[in-house]
Amino acid sequence: MANQEQLKLIKGGVDVWNAWRKANPSIRIDLSGGNFSKLELSCVDLAGANLQDVNFNHADLSGAILSGANLSESSLLEANLTGAILENANVSDADLLRVILIRANLERAHLAKTDLTGADLTEANLTEANLHLANMQNVKLIEAKLEGCKLREANLCQADLSSANLGRADLAQANLKQANLDGANVEQASLIQANLQEANLQASYNMTLLQLSKARSVRQARLDPPIYEQLVREYPHVCGEG
Repeated sequence: MANQEQLKLIKGGVDVWNAWRKANPSIRIDLSGGNFSKLELSCVDLAGANLQDVNFNHADLSGAILSGANLSESSLLEANLTGAILENANVSDADLLRVILIRANLERAHLAKTDLTGADLTEANLTEANLHLANMQNVKLIEAKLEGCKLREANLCQADLSSANLGRADLAQANLKQANLDGANVEQASLIQANLQEANLQASYNMTLLQLSKARSVRQARLDPPIYEQLVREYPHVCGEG
């Protein structure tokens, strides 16, 4: 249950809150269920806080420190988390619809079943993050770091992954229909049963024929002609021509 004194304190402003946290580093923070919609919380220190079921809709959390925080089942609709630190945070089952996470650090964060539809994660660090079953339709992941990221069964339909680093990422059974992987690094990424229909794979780095052969479909995907022709010859079922 939320601490009522802490709820009052944080609504008094970021400077007051951060000074109090600095003076009381060992006190457990519980703001669960709180309503912080539209609040100015730039650079707020909420590391390790219990923020379960919190309303951060349209709030400014740019530069916020949320490492190790529990944000499960929270709502961050169109919130600004540019440059925020969410390393090791639990953001599972949360609503991050159209959230701004440009250059945010989400390394090893738990984002399973999170709704990130329309979110902007340009240049975000999602190394080894768990995005199993996440809804990431129309997400911007331009130049994002996704090494070792768990994207199994994630919905990445129409996502922009241009120049992203997907080395060793698990994309098994992910939906990448119409996704843009122009210039993306997919070295050792798992594409088992991934849907790559109509995806732009033309300038992807380190993509092998073996990886593509394990996909569910690459029908109408944009591929360099020699690779596509070899796929048709050796794995016609993947191209929808077998």
